[in-house]
Parts: sequence; C-alpha cells; structure tokens
Amino acid sequence: MAETREALLRAGAELFGEHGLDGPSLDDICAAAGKTRGAFYVHFEDRDAFLVAVMEQLGLPLLDEIFGATDESGARAGGGAPVDLMTVALRFVSAVGTGAYPLTREGGVRPHQLIDACVRSSAIRSRYVGFVGDAIDRLAAVVRADQQRGELREDVDPRDLSTLMLAAVIGAQTMLELGVPLDLARAGASLFGALARDRSGAKAAGASPAPRSARARKPAR
Repeated sequence: MAETREALLRAGAELFGEHGLDGPSLDDICAAAGKTRGAFYVHFEDRDAFLVAVMEQLGLPLLDEIFGATDESGARAGGGAPVDLMTVALRFVSAVGTGAYPLTREGGVRPHQLIDACVRSSAIRSRYVGFVGDAIDRLAAVVRADQQRGELREDVDPRDLSTLMLAAVIGAQTMLELGVPLDLARAGASLFGALARDRSGAKAAGASPAPRSARARKPAR
C-alpha cells in the first residue's frame, strides 16, 4: 500500500515538474506510476488532495535543505550550528539556479498555476499558506540568531523582516515568470548591505555577490 502511494507521488512530482500543474492528467500520472485509477483513489480523495501530498513531499525537504544547520565543515548536520542569513540566501539562490526550487524551474510549475490552484481549492491554499508561515518562522529564527551574534542590525524586528523577505520571494517568482530581468544574488547582496551591523566589513555587508553560476535563470516564456 505504501509503495503504491509513493509511486504515485513520485510520478506526480516528476510530471508536475516537467509539464506544470495543468499539464498532466490523472491518467498520465497513473500510467507513469504503473498504477490504476482505482489504486489512486484508495490513497487520495481527489486531485487536490494528491497535489497537497506532492507539495508536502517536495516542500518540506526543500525547507530543511535551505534552513538546515551545518557542522564545522559547512555540511548539513542535524545537531550542527544554526545557519546564518547569508547561508540561507545563498542556498535559496542555488536552488533557483539549479531548478531544485520548483516554482522557477524551466518548463515546470509556474507561479500563476499555483495561485490559480489556491483560488479554487481551500485545501491547496491552506497548505501553501502553511509553507509560507513555516518559512517565515524559520527565517525569523535565523535573523534573531544573527542579531544576537552582532551580524545584523538590532533595530529590525525579525518577524517583520522575514515576512517582507517572503513577500519579496513570492514577488520575484512572478517577475521571473514574466521574464523581467532579475539578479537574485545581486539583490540579496544589496539587502545584506542595508541590514549588516558592520557595513565596513565586506563579508558582513555581503559586498561580494554569489558567483554567476548560482544566479537565477530566466525561465522560458
């Protein structure tokens, strides 16, 4: 039973990633998984419930990857040191550049498709809002830790800043879909320059943007 569910989720994640939310039919998903419609409905009430499950399968590991702690070598570690804001930003830019971030992958899920799904389905909207809230909570904890280490200005409320940064991410998704030129690494460096407590230090101020290979690709129209 569990194997059938996982096979359907893998197939859905792959097809949604390649063709967007509106492309794959239920028959396409079942065929790719090697399962029947009957097997699908044993595990999922409808297509919306399936999409929520796919979102969880993709979204939760991505949040853990971006916000996960590190050990002394910089590798991910469950009990390692708290991650800092610069590292979070570089991981996010890298995820966009490599296509690991699903809403900016070329030929994959488009932001407007997700918003359309949120409008028509309260279940999908609730889960997406939950992801955004989770990201804000995690980001606020990172900002607070950076403030305590003296790396960021203390006169900025961590949660307000984190909410604004998530709003900027959601806006950036739309800009990239529209084909508006956007260099996420350079924009991030400018943000750190404004927030850094010690602006004279290049490292603290983020004066050196991420390498071009980590910058966001402009998706195909």
